[in-house]
Amino acid sequence: MKQPLLYKSSSEYTHASGVIRGLEKYLLTRADYQKVFDAEPNQIGAVLSELGYGGGEHNPEHALDTAIEQLFNAVDKLSKDRDFTNVWRIRYDFQNVQTYLKAHFLGEEIDTFAPWGSIQTDVLTRKIEAELNNEQSELPEPIVNAVKSAKKFFNSYHLAVAVDVAIDSEFAKHIESVLPEGEYFKRWFAIYADWSNVKSFVRTVRSSLPIGLLWDGFVPDGDIPKDRFLEALENDKESIHTTFTYTEYGKPLANVVKNAFSEKLLQMDIFFQKLIRNLHGSTKFCLFGPEPVWAYMGMKHEEIKSLRIILRARGAKLPFDSFKEVISVVMD
Repeated sequence: MKQPLLYKSSSEYTHASGVIRGLEKYLLTRADYQKVFDAEPNQIGAVLSELGYGGGEHNPEHALDTAIEQLFNAVDKLSKDRDFTNVWRIRYDFQNVQTYLKAHFLGEEIDTFAPWGSIQTDVLTRKIEAELNNEQSELPEPIVNAVKSAKKFFNSYHLAVAVDVAIDSEFAKHIESVLPEGEYFKRWFAIYADWSNVKSFVRTVRSSLPIGLLWDGFVPDGDIPKDRFLEALENDKESIHTTFTYTEYGKPLANVVKNAFSEKLLQMDIFFQKLIRNLHGSTKFCLFGPEPVWAYMGMKHEEIKSLRIILRARGAKLPFDSFKEVISVVMD
């Protein structure tokens, strides 16, 4: 069990932290999400508008798109280190690289790109092609590394999932390189790394993928050491989950891993998302610093994603019980 977090306040974030404290008051509650779900179809937009998502009365999905841009722009104004706060925007660049490369390597049609990255998608795809052809691409170094790693992984394993593992690994490296110092960020990244590694482990074992893929994409600096995964591999598939009882996360993670081998990975994602959300909540004890800014970005982003899930579920006329687990991170 880890000791309670102690924060070292950073005076350069005094103003930013004050602004964030004001914004936190408007984060949605469980009752707010329920209100969106319970609204009549022709009232959903109006309800969103009441909850701070302007323009929702005309086009609810567009209101959420606008909210993401507003979030990024607001944080840009508060940031003292754009490399740090831009991680949330660059995340979409990595996602678009992943989408493009999987289609490119597999000869498939390209899925819809996420529109919120730092590089316009037509420019990004053109520069990715240049990079693949060993030409000067002028892409940011983290994106170049992602393209090169994905190409290497796919050439080694000839699997679409190899691209996913490569991109996830390179994004994790980028995050760690720009996070500020401090125990909060160290703990945040440890959870993120463990999430990535456990998910990759389950996916590899469950689908009988080459074990080298797990080690090539392994993200260091989590709380679960590589040796623990090696130990787990020595067990048969029925008891492989028990090894995770002897980690920082104890039996709850072992149960999640056990279920993940027979069901979807959703419960695992929710498990780690809740850990990160709880960590975000601890920033209320930080007077001022980069931590409240980072936590607010994470919680607001989760809020927008959850609202989008509700809107699409309503559009498909799905009962609440069919998707409540997906949004349980914000509803619990």
